[in-house]
Amino acid sequence: MPGAGTGYSVDIEALQATVRQLRVLADSLENPRANARYDTTIPAGMLGRGFAGAEALTDKHNEMRDWLESMIGELQGFIERYGGQTQRAVQAYAEQERRTKQDFFSSAGSA
Repeated sequence: MPGAGTGYSVDIEALQATVRQLRVLADSLENPRANARYDTTIPAGMLGRGFAGAEALTDKHNEMRDWLESMIGELQGFIERYGGQTQRAVQAYAEQERRTKQDFFSSAGSA
């Protein structure tokens, strides 16, 4: 956001809050991911035996279960990447702020 003649400022605390929220979100997806894998199993023979429809339905279920688990994993990965990038931005802005203050006080002391 623009400052009065000072350029732009970055709300580092807001960025840090975003990183924390993203990590909480990624962690909260672990249970649904595990549920997709382990709590949606159709045991062999549950839909019958010896006919193609039962096998096809079981196969399709397994395919969808794997897809859902994979999509949740990809979402978690995206969140982790974005959270890491945001954290690095926070660190870079904080370091720049520290250097700017240090330069300001150094030049003020030598004037």
